[in-house]
Amino acid sequence: MKILAFGEVMLRYTVPEHMLLEQSDTVLMSTVGTGVNLLGSLSHLGYETGMITQVPDNSLGKKAVADLRKLGIDDSLVGYTNGYLGSFFVELGHGSRPQRVTYQDRLSSSFCITGPDEYDFNSALEGVDYVHICGIALSLTKETRSAALELAKVAHKKGVKVCFDFNYRMGLNENNSHQMMKELYQEMLEYVDIAFGSKRDLTDLLDYAEIKESDLYAKFSADYDIEYFAGSNRKSDEHKRYFQGFIAHNGQLYKSKLREVKVLDRIGSGDAFASGVITGLIENWKYEDTLRFAVANSVLTQESLNDTPLFDKEDIFDYLACDGKNELIR
Repeated sequence: MKILAFGEVMLRYTVPEHMLLEQSDTVLMSTVGTGVNLLGSLSHLGYETGMITQVPDNSLGKKAVADLRKLGIDDSLVGYTNGYLGSFFVELGHGSRPQRVTYQDRLSSSFCITGPDEYDFNSALEGVDYVHICGIALSLTKETRSAALELAKVAHKKGVKVCFDFNYRMGLNENNSHQMMKELYQEMLEYVDIAFGSKRDLTDLLDYAEIKESDLYAKFSADYDIEYFAGSNRKSDEHKRYFQGFIAHNGQLYKSKLREVKVLDRIGSGDAFASGVITGLIENWKYEDTLRFAVANSVLTQESLNDTPLFDKEDIFDYLACDGKNELIR
């Protein structure tokens, strides 16, 4: 079973010890990105993974690709070109102070300036069972939009399962009209088998009416012939926070129980959930078991530092066996 991901490889600079950026003269550097996070997790869960992207042809690009290999991700489809490596700074939240992310100029990155003609999608998809495309590619540049759509078309034609994460970010779309983004997402969804998103993605981006969740997801899935629509919700009760997942399939809505999460670093939580869902689909687990596994992977990731989930199946099953009570099972 091989999973390929298309997306941007980025450098994350984390301010240590919960300090603000202004307080610190040092940062922790790591290689991340939606595709990196998802594939890193799936690699740790025992699957063959590969990344298709572009990085700068310099020492920084080579360092990032070396980090992919350390995560168990095949780098044979990574191209080296002009441009930069996108980056961002993270100030970890604490108490009532939220986590804060500050991006560098990512629109000049190697990934963002590379169009579909620079990729050989037909060859890249040989032997691939699932391909994951991050919706952020639709928000960045003309080149990334064209490449993402072309990959989805080729994968759909070849019978490769297309996974698509909405990942719609208002901050990345200040210069993009609502109608333009809606039409781009609608075009992409015509080729998608498994979609990850939220109720808000459907109502605020695709302009669906506010109706009962199960009916909304069933209508969306029917409109675009989506086999599975999955996502997560966050809830809070006094000083506690909870994480919950859902899967909609064939008109039925399955939800996990609320699981408490003590957030250390919430970036990458959706990628961890998605990799858990993909694992359950690959293994043909019951939807309830898939959701338990996916939510556990996400909670463990949120209670760890950095984006990429580094837990194997045994870690997650141990966590579930003790119901998250921090007891050693092995």
